Amino acid sequence: MLCRCGFCERLCRVDRSRGERGACRCGSDSHTYLEGLLWGEEEFITPTYAVFFAGCNLGCDFCYAAEANGSPQSHSLLDPRAVAARVAQSDTSPVSFSFIGGEPTVHLHTALGLVSALPRDLPLVWNSNFYFTEAAAGLLESTMDVYIADLHFGCDDCAREIAGADRYLNVVGRNLKWAAVAGSLVVRHLVLPGHLRCCTAPALQWLARELPGAPVHLMTNFLPPESRQSYGTGRYLTESESLEAQRLALDLGLELVE
Repeated sequence: MLCRCGFCERLCRVDRSRGERGACRCGSDSHTYLEGLLWGEEEFITPTYAVFFAGCNLGCDFCYAAEANGSPQSHSLLDPRAVAARVAQSDTSPVSFSFIGGEPTVHLHTALGLVSALPRDLPLVWNSNFYFTEAAAGLLESTMDVYIADLHFGCDDCAREIAGADRYLNVVGRNLKWAAVAGSLVVRHLVLPGHLRCCTAPALQWLARELPGAPVHLMTNFLPPESRQSYGTGRYLTESESLEAQRLALDLGLELVE
């Protein structure tokens, strides 16, 4: 039986309602490993009150949250009404509320419950790897105001090897086009060391061709994982790689934001 959540393109053959766990390692409950005000996000949504869901449908070699994603149940169970109360009691009023991961889409059932508990006038931000189904997009539509989307890979082979994602460009490309119409969209591209030709160049070229008006956050602050050295992601980005990525984005006429 395919995963009953219906939100993830991994389509794991598990039944989460019975406690079985697929690629995201999540059950029917949702857990968070971090919550509170963030000041380092894109300027127009900052400060944002964020919940970080534990568990992800990708297995990126370079993930900074790999530990939390590997054992979601070891973290705090999310209580939507308690979160909403903490938002209301925050010393600094947030200008937005962000759903982050891991990957929030595999917790969409909980996220929608949290939406109903939050203040109706607080803009909602879906910060996602965008590797989700059309069914998930249908539930998000008319619910979220802003979409912060990852486009890490410009090559299906790299997405499969590094993140375990099949049909990556087809799925994420489809969802990016949808989000550009459904709300405000910002696309993040994390420049990976050794992947300028296979990932950064084709990803930016795709954006220039298919979504020329979408703001792009070009991220050159890659932090290599301590325990993994595969696929070239075991080192820092060089200055020349960073400058080349920025030059390419500007030459393509992309609107760069921070």
